[in-house]
Amino acid sequence: MLKLRILSALVLAPLIIWALFSWSNYAFAAFLGAFILVAAWEWSRLAGFRGTAGRGLYAALVGAACAAAVLLPGCVRLLLTLAVSFWLWALVEVVAYRDAGSGFLASRVGKLVSGFFVLVPALAGTVALREQPQGQWVVLYLLLLVWGADIGAYFAGHRYGRHKLAPRISPGKTWEGVGGGLLVVLLLAIGAGMFFWQLPSRDLAVLVALSLVTGLVSVLGDLFESRAKRAAGVKDSGTFIPGHGGVLDRIDAYTAAAPLFVLVWLAWRLPAGGG
Repeated sequence: MLKLRILSALVLAPLIIWALFSWSNYAFAAFLGAFILVAAWEWSRLAGFRGTAGRGLYAALVGAACAAAVLLPGCVRLLLTLAVSFWLWALVEVVAYRDAGSGFLASRVGKLVSGFFVLVPALAGTVALREQPQGQWVVLYLLLLVWGADIGAYFAGHRYGRHKLAPRISPGKTWEGVGGGLLVVLLLAIGAGMFFWQLPSRDLAVLVALSLVTGLVSVLGDLFESRAKRAAGVKDSGTFIPGHGGVLDRIDAYTAAAPLFVLVWLAWRLPAGGG
């Protein structure tokens, strides 16, 4: 399984980076949109849709919302703010309810709403971030943060994991894994801040703090999707990516991390000239 995951990553990661640096913003948005449509199709099953028509309609509505968000960039900050509020509420429900089927976000309406807040702000925020000065590099940095947190958590958890993070939701995740992921994030932040952006001490501290919080929030995205899958009685969201499951299984951490990171970056970097 690990070998298959590595092979899939070796194919997808270069493709994403190539699209990020080589394509126009609208082409890049369409590229991301294709993944979002598949993820919306997968989410529709978690939300309780069984028929093809209902699942297709839900995916189409999510896709239309993504298109509107990209074409109306003036609304992106409001959308990101709402998304951060959504993830704060998701954190409350993940912590407060023992049963994966309890809480508003686990209800039918809650699941339908959740799909939009999970998927649309992540795409809109990524496209908006790419349009900023050095935006392609900042998006790559955000991707590396999420990937690094995931890889660090995987290996640290397997090697040192003893204390379960959320055994009712995702039994394989441990606090040691979270620590390993955050260590990778810390090293990435210090390296990028000192050697790539050459930030002064104050800005470096902000970048490190933002990166660590982003790494933590990425864990929430993983747990929230795990909770939705457990409530739906499925192991994976789909089978689209060999060794990884569905698209949702690969972007769940990013969907939570991106809105917060982009919102803070837009407020922090742009007044100073955007890097």
